[in-house]
Amino acid sequence: MNATADSFLAAIDQGADAEKSVVLRYRDALRLEPDDGQRELLNALFAETSLREGVRIVPVLEHRGVRIDVLDESSLMRTGTLKSIDGCVTIAHCLREGVRRVVFESGGNTGAALTTYADRAELETFCFVPAENLPVLDSRTFARPSAHLIAVEDPRRVKAVAARFAERHGARRVPEGTWRTQASTFLGAYLLEQMLEGRRYDHLVQSISAAFGPIGIYQVLRSVGDATPTLPRFIGIQQAANCPMVHAWRGDDAAGEGAAVESTGKLLNRVMYDGQPQTHGTFQPLKRILVETGGDLATVDHDAFYAWTERSLSGSDLLGHLAAAGIEITRRGGDVLEKAGLVALVGTLAQIEAGSIPGGSRVLVCLTGGTATPDGVAKPDHWVGTGGDDLDFVVGERP
Repeated sequence: MNATADSFLAAIDQGADAEKSVVLRYRDALRLEPDDGQRELLNALFAETSLREGVRIVPVLEHRGVRIDVLDESSLMRTGTLKSIDGCVTIAHCLREGVRRVVFESGGNTGAALTTYADRAELETFCFVPAENLPVLDSRTFARPSAHLIAVEDPRRVKAVAARFAERHGARRVPEGTWRTQASTFLGAYLLEQMLEGRRYDHLVQSISAAFGPIGIYQVLRSVGDATPTLPRFIGIQQAANCPMVHAWRGDDAAGEGAAVESTGKLLNRVMYDGQPQTHGTFQPLKRILVETGGDLATVDHDAFYAWTERSLSGSDLLGHLAAAGIEITRRGGDVLEKAGLVALVGTLAQIEAGSIPGGSRVLVCLTGGTATPDGVAKPDHWVGTGGDDLDFVVGERP
């Protein structure tokens, strides 16, 4: 993607509000496909697949002289997480290619988004999830007869089982890595517009797994060359119990490999259960961002998460500050249900305390989820146990 600041700004659809859909606002400003007719077709399909992919920036609090704003990628999204953009982009690509049956694996958020957006397009879906993650899903998402939910007892087998099922039944496995990066470029476009209009951030913080998010964002921020304001220093946060990218960055494991997660129930954020993101080939692009911006990766463990979320900061706890900004984080049984976004906010506060983010800085924290309200009673169509393949269940709509 190459552009000038003026051409980028001129291509923005001013009639499309970013708080309703960043996809529709920036689809003409991003060069996602070659100009061979495919770009125009894909952009037209975005209008069909878009449901609600809204973002906004809200001020949250100041701590030790550091101003913390939140990039809200949750409360204005159709499915309550940034994965709504992935759903919109992926299903548009499927429609362009004439794909009608798709298979995907997920910790929960991606699966919910892909199923929701596929429903609009009347695609048949097969969503494979760790069985332990069923409580973070919404039964209404999978109520359509052609939306199949498959629980896999051993989370270490989810990817492999989904891949074998797709091959065996001739279904398309999605999303492709390039589509996931494309989805994140829409967030980059929003941030670039804000920066070109005068917003300044010294640090950008996001909770990461494979890191498609920052890769897409910084791809856009670099795209207008010298016109781009100084790139914010990137800080990626992972949960301490599953942090393969952190190990790779620190040199513990240059390939980004990690131990497969045996149980998601032990994780701080169970939807980020992938212990081996090296399979996506994203570590080197992430490393480039970290080197280029002088960034870093860090971890948050259970103790730090609960200590910071329960601590009073300027007269309120974190959830109170977010609520005052119009962001209601969902709790179940008194505990935060989806913690990925808050992990980034907690990681930011810890970095401030450690001196890695100095006073006088302005920080933008990506709140990637937390406001969805799943009912937690989704029932799988099929259960894959720990022994054998068990993939010969009937393919087709439920009676």
